[in-house]
Amino acid sequence: MNTKGFVTASAACLCALAAAAAVLPSPALARDAVAGVVIDVKGKPQVRRSGKTADEALKVNKFVYEGDVIKTGAGELAAIAFVGGAEIRINEGSEFIIESGGGRQSTSVFTKVGQAWTRLLHGRAGMSVRTPLAVAAVRGTEADVDVHDRMTVKVYEGLVDVSNDFGKQSLQAGMMTQVGAAGQAPAPAAKMSGGDYASWQNGLQPKDVEKKLDTLFKKAEKEKLLKLKFKDKDGKSKEVDMKLEKE
Repeated sequence: MNTKGFVTASAACLCALAAAAAVLPSPALARDAVAGVVIDVKGKPQVRRSGKTADEALKVNKFVYEGDVIKTGAGELAAIAFVGGAEIRINEGSEFIIESGGGRQSTSVFTKVGQAWTRLLHGRAGMSVRTPLAVAAVRGTEADVDVHDRMTVKVYEGLVDVSNDFGKQSLQAGMMTQVGAAGQAPAPAAKMSGGDYASWQNGLQPKDVEKKLDTLFKKAEKEKLLKLKFKDKDGKSKEVDMKLEKE
């Protein structure tokens, strides 16, 4: 690797950006942070990259970024491992926005319609599944979050807090709750029966997860975030987040 050339090129880029900043009233030069890596798929799920208008195929070993939208159609499944150490498996007929992979912030996804099974790959991990009805904060090992006409949260192992502005339920393994509609608190925790345990997530069987995570961590480590501060043509202070990568 030619480090000297990289530093020189980086400095040149900064100078060029600083010069251009005087005529850019609201620049948007930052690339979204890498959030995770695809570890398995079934069928042909799609991803819409942040800022793009067209979908592309979501494939094993591909990286996903903050702001990406993951979509699954009938019979399609997807599994993603995140920088922060969480794994999510997305069921068919779902649409999830990746808010954070757990790099600078905690791992978080958002959905209006969809179902996800989550597990934590190490004890320090955690993640939040946000919906218009409530937030499920996964603090244990395995949980299932389903959002359609209502939100249903089931805990297979570990702990999950389900909360909104109207109440909170803390669930242990073998417990579940529902949020029936907007403006309603999560229902009191109830014990799951045998029929409540889903198995759709077993349709995915990720392989070489540790190897894929190692590649992800190296990718995340390579990304360097710089802040470029300047004043626009009206004299207002602006900031630009810029990521540089060593090749």
